[in-house]
Amino acid sequence: MSRRKQRSASDQVSEFDRGRIVAYRDCGLPFRLICSRVGRNQTTVMRICNRLMQEDTTDRRVSARTIQRRLQQSGLSAKRPLLGLPLTQNHRRLHR
Repeated sequence: MSRRKQRSASDQVSEFDRGRIVAYRDCGLPFRLICSRVGRNQTTVMRICNRLMQEDTTDRRVSARTIQRRLQQSGLSAKRPLLGLPLTQNHRRLHR
């Protein structure tokens, strides 16, 4: 039996349904009515609405490392190129 991480109910809700939940909430509908219209558990609907209020998004967060990796895969870079080699104190002393 595989031991995969179980996804939470809010991860399984489609982006379209998350949008419907947010729209219904913006219209002022109570959670129970939203649940019956969307066909989801009240806890799931409340989590999606709370995430929207706290983080201003219904999607998942993406780490900086993920963004850096995706840019690198596309051939782009978020880092500035090195213009010159950094000199040590000894190099600077000899250069003067």
